[in-house]
Amino acid sequence: MMKRFVLRAATATIATVLALAGPALQATEMVLPSEVAATHWKTNYMNEFAETVKKRTDGALVVKVFPASQLYNDQDAMAALGTGAVHMVWPVSVRLETIDPRTGIINLPFAITDEQMMNRCFADGLTKFMSAYVEPRKLQVLGFLRTSDLMFLFRDRDVQKLEDIKGTKVRVTGGKVFLDTMRSLNTSPVSMAASEMSTALAQGAIDGIFTSPAGWAEMVGMTAKYAWYVPGMSVATYAVVVDKVWLDALPAAHRKAVTDSIDDISRRQWAEAIEIDKKLIKKMTDQGAVFRTASAVEAKRWRERAVPGNKTFTDKYPDAAQKLATLDRSCSGGK
Repeated sequence: MMKRFVLRAATATIATVLALAGPALQATEMVLPSEVAATHWKTNYMNEFAETVKKRTDGALVVKVFPASQLYNDQDAMAALGTGAVHMVWPVSVRLETIDPRTGIINLPFAITDEQMMNRCFADGLTKFMSAYVEPRKLQVLGFLRTSDLMFLFRDRDVQKLEDIKGTKVRVTGGKVFLDTMRSLNTSPVSMAASEMSTALAQGAIDGIFTSPAGWAEMVGMTAKYAWYVPGMSVATYAVVVDKVWLDALPAAHRKAVTDSIDDISRRQWAEAIEIDKKLIKKMTDQGAVFRTASAVEAKRWRERAVPGNKTFTDKYPDAAQKLATLDRSCSGGK
């Protein structure tokens, strides 16, 4: 009788322990690598995403964030999507061009504006039509985040007009559109991961960097004393890209937790990123860095220089150009 009682008690205890441990044992992991530093603001949003997903799924879906190329740089992480090693990447959108060159439409000089991207009609529509280009590769774009209105950084070149960058070697993130843009400005573009650009500039392997205020303040620092900014020239984005097969296989509630969490961040991130840029620029100028903005007359010269290259692209990919223009018209005045 006593043995039976002890056995029942032990069985009940084991069942309770298994019930409590069950969710942890069954937790699904999402691997999210990044090449930017752990101190970069994008990493903060990734960590927020991880915490929100975990909370919304009661710990059943756990996002593992690997910043600073601890696991992969963004290009290699994109290549690993679909293999099971990586489930999501937030690369600069030029990385999508290796999947479908039509996605380069949003990377053209002066192609999109902050005002457009803070219009939910435009931002949601852009996400849908850009995602359609990558879905044949079993990927999905869940949204776009603001990288920055990019600027040029130089170690010892105080740029004040178009001619001042002629003949320089300038680091870009990659992508045919950015490479062609730099060539149209009479510079020699060098494709390079963000984690490598500071060392390359310090060693003289490159003369300048085309990047964001975050790249300047958090990764390059006073190695680049001079910054040159042409407003609206390159409103760059991060694309939130996920392994579509993996995402579709998740339970509906978990899938919703992922998409809703990205949506929550993207709806406010654009305005927040603009304010972050202002603070980071001030941080650098407070240290003695020089930040110059093109005058309206000078900016017009840069716009005119971009026209032939933009036309070459839109002539080659007229469907992408038409979709972007139609979206802009249909969303003007939208919310």
